[in-house]
Amino acid sequence: MKAPICEVCLKTDDILCPADEKKLQEGIISELDVKISRLLYRLLGDADIEFKKAVEAGDLVVIVVGEGDVPLTIGKGGKNIKTLMRELGKRIRVIESREIKGTNDVKKLTTDLLYPAGVFGVNIVYKPGGKNYYKVLVLGRDKNKLPEKAEVLENILAQIVGKDIKISFI
Repeated sequence: MKAPICEVCLKTDDILCPADEKKLQEGIISELDVKISRLLYRLLGDADIEFKKAVEAGDLVVIVVGEGDVPLTIGKGGKNIKTLMRELGKRIRVIESREIKGTNDVKKLTTDLLYPAGVFGVNIVYKPGGKNYYKVLVLGRDKNKLPEKAEVLENILAQIVGKDIKISFI
């Protein structure tokens, strides 16, 4: 299993090696990343998956894994996710990581996160002063299907993508 912390730290509880401790201090990884890495390692062992990072906002934790690793992470019948939900006391979504190159990548990421609500499109909005943000268009009839409040989802998407994101209903 590939994780943001080393294999020795995955196997031990409570302490981190100096290199991983430095990553934690510098903000490269978070406490949540460490906790979920260790939980996934306990559940999956040396399975061939890549855990990238975890993002938390409100009552929702989003786990970002490598390409094609979502089914293994969820487990048969959702067994692994149910265990993680019990351990963390929060709802969990697992999405596939993408390198963000344009609006198509943002659309795929938001489609995964906002399911079962449908994403109509993603636009780049340019503001005066040279700044810009992504505007995610969701059909108005799907407003009640969102897995969490729009503001919480915007926060999560902004942390994953690294840019401001606004969800608009059409």
